[in-house]
Amino acid sequence: MTYTLAELPKSHVTVNGQPLPMLEWADRHLAADDDVEMRLIQHGGVFSGLGKLLGSIFNFAFGWLMPKSGSQNYGSPEQGQRLETTSAKANQAKLGDVVPELAGRFRRFPDYLTPPRRRFVNWREQWLEFHACIGPGQYQINDADVKVGDTPFSALGADGSYAIYGPGADLSGTSTHEHWHTVPAVGGTSSGTAGLEMSTEMANRENTQPASYSFDGNYIWRSSESEFPSGWGAGTLVSISLPLTYSVTREGTVLNIRNRFYGQFKHVMPLSGAEVTMRIGSGPAIALVVVASGLDAHGTGWIELRLQPSDTEIPGTLGPWYNALEPGEYVLTFALHPSRQWYVEQYSPHQIVVWRLLPNGLNDPAWLGFPSLTSSGAVVSYEGGTVYGEWSSEFVATPAKETTTALEIDFFFPNGLGYVRENGDVTDQGVGIEIQYRNADGGPRATISKWYENWTLDQIGVTEHISVPQMRPAVRVRRVGASATSTQVKDTIQWYGLKSRLRTRTSYPRWTTMAAKLRVGGRLGAQSENQINVVATRILPVLQSDGTWSSPQPTRDISAFARYITGSIGYSDLNLDADELRRLDAIWKTRGETLDHVYDLTTAQDALKLAFRAGFSELTVSHGLIRPVRDDVRTQFEQSYSTLNMTKPLRESVSPRKPMDPDGVEVEYIDAETWTSMTVKCLLPGDQGFKLEKLKLDGVTDRVRAWRIGMRRRREQAYRNREYSFGTEMDAFNSEYLSYVPLFDDEPGNAQMGLLIDISPASGGVLLRISEPLRWVAGASHSVGYRTPDGKFIGPFVASPGPDNYSIIADIPQPWPEVSLKQELPHIYFGLTADWIKPALITNIQARGTDATDVTAANYDVRVYADDNNNPPD
Repeated sequence: MTYTLAELPKSHVTVNGQPLPMLEWADRHLAADDDVEMRLIQHGGVFSGLGKLLGSIFNFAFGWLMPKSGSQNYGSPEQGQRLETTSAKANQAKLGDVVPELAGRFRRFPDYLTPPRRRFVNWREQWLEFHACIGPGQYQINDADVKVGDTPFSALGADGSYAIYGPGADLSGTSTHEHWHTVPAVGGTSSGTAGLEMSTEMANRENTQPASYSFDGNYIWRSSESEFPSGWGAGTLVSISLPLTYSVTREGTVLNIRNRFYGQFKHVMPLSGAEVTMRIGSGPAIALVVVASGLDAHGTGWIELRLQPSDTEIPGTLGPWYNALEPGEYVLTFALHPSRQWYVEQYSPHQIVVWRLLPNGLNDPAWLGFPSLTSSGAVVSYEGGTVYGEWSSEFVATPAKETTTALEIDFFFPNGLGYVRENGDVTDQGVGIEIQYRNADGGPRATISKWYENWTLDQIGVTEHISVPQMRPAVRVRRVGASATSTQVKDTIQWYGLKSRLRTRTSYPRWTTMAAKLRVGGRLGAQSENQINVVATRILPVLQSDGTWSSPQPTRDISAFARYITGSIGYSDLNLDADELRRLDAIWKTRGETLDHVYDLTTAQDALKLAFRAGFSELTVSHGLIRPVRDDVRTQFEQSYSTLNMTKPLRESVSPRKPMDPDGVEVEYIDAETWTSMTVKCLLPGDQGFKLEKLKLDGVTDRVRAWRIGMRRRREQAYRNREYSFGTEMDAFNSEYLSYVPLFDDEPGNAQMGLLIDISPASGGVLLRISEPLRWVAGASHSVGYRTPDGKFIGPFVASPGPDNYSIIADIPQPWPEVSLKQELPHIYFGLTADWIKPALITNIQARGTDATDVTAANYDVRVYADDNNNPPD
């Protein structure tokens, strides 16, 4: 087996889906389970197989699809669901989309890499921050070109800041790299509030009495079928009525006969000398004084009572002994006088822990608690103190299968927080919030209580940062303290936001990114918060005049980005037609033709077509090389075609102008000054502009160039209206797409053709002897040209008659065409100078079998290019 050293590989190799460059083949060791794919590359011929290969590789690298190659398309792009990045007016998240590629200089609304994080850094300042992607690679970005809407960041002063990070930068030191997931269910409501209303209702504090209560010390349980009110909690004040069964006897002599009460008195201890009230069954309360007792340390024993003196009696004296009950068993309710309240220390739906208070509101240290018993007649009622709002719905703070160790909970006070006195002064007002979280996958709740005080009528807010164990937290909140009914009290509070910190990246190896921080709320309009934009210039190697590439620098060059596209899909400079690219690059730079665009989801073919179109050029693949072709003014013919080398006759079709044909072109482009869509009309003299062809021009951002491209299109409509078709053997493969060729036919009055059978020096030039007789028109100017063995046309030259009808005298420079039977004789073309040639541009060459081709061409008319250097009318 023999090997040949080639400049270009004959095949493209991927290993496990990754391109393997030819230079790495020798060093790559394959494993048993490697997936190796080899594709042969067809080299040779216009629009050869490299186009399909390009499509395959681009599809792998970027998920872009490659359509069939074709000529330049001036029409509008196909309709789709995607909003183009060039038209974007706001930052957005593009989950699962390709990362837009910026070419040249263009405005970019960076795409969110982290969700916008909104938080209050103090009562009055709310800040928004996020991290965003500008694009792959590196960029030059001037400070004046980083804006919020149309306002430069520098004009915001302390209310905004940004930072640009190159590919691979360490972002661990900036908070914007953190991914804070915002729970969408918490926030603004359809009723117009900024958050979920945290309020308390009368219904959630009223206690529905259960079938029974159980008491023990300072614990109270409800029977299982019901719960304590949800509005109760720590700090709530309750009253407790506990009827118990007591044994009543009569003691003493005639003058001091009295009732003695035996039973449990623990809950009303201490009783020595205490004023109490006693209720018999559901009867009225009787005011009494304990004057004698026999109680143990647990409050079990007996007491004897006297009536309270009437108002007319001498103060300090006691009333008579209480002796109204006949001996027996009675259900009695004893309570201290003045009546006492109990303070709820701990709360759960089925149990509360309470402590008795003194009349002055302080804890009663002498209280012994309740006896251990169950009562069906006890009554526990709300009296005041702290009241709790209804629990909000419970919201899971993370997406499915995600966990977190940090929460942020935002509260908003839409009317401020304060108490307005009668004189208009604003004084302190407070409100509490209770936050509960638990593991959504199971576990107990943890409770965090917060109390807020302020004295302002301005809108304010607060963000609570809470560290939690690794979990999927389910969070709920409620208000602590009754909602005010007075217009003087401003204490409305809303649950404004719930966020959780998720796993995130601290570096983006290929992308330039941006950190943005803005003070929002009353400092910046809400419509501007997602309008952070930059005008960036791509940094790429630049093609130099000697064919080498410079170090990366800011550039808008078409050639630089075209090379970047091909390099991004695994191709090297060997896959580019370097000579033609260098030639066109010099033209593009001289004429100021640049590429300024942001590429969204597209195809490799369309990406290159768009790039080249900005320079009046089109994408072709010729002989295995990616080659831009510029349609421009031509002066030198390339290959020639006549009946001498045509296998099918030359056919000419003319497209006459129809009433419905466009009479003008309207070009839509993005203006580099305003970054808005602008239009410019392109009309020829006499055009009415009633029916305009719409041309959406991407990649061009100035009016002059947009107008020139539009005028080119308009002139094509007017003057490029002939199509030629013919067949050849393999001769046509000497031509390229848009090759400038002369076409000859043998129709009477057109060119005459023959073979050159001899050439010799003569006076005035050389004497050409032709195989066919020639027709001369007296007094007219004639021209002659010939075809070289490789198919190129040489000429035209002024022709003069020779000594006979088979000869021509012309001044043809050396080297003269070679007449030899070892090769095909040169073709001679002769005719009237005015119309002997049909100048044309090759538009397609299609192989027909293995030894024939079909060719189509369009007429060449220099008027098509007449406005290439002009400016649009004012």
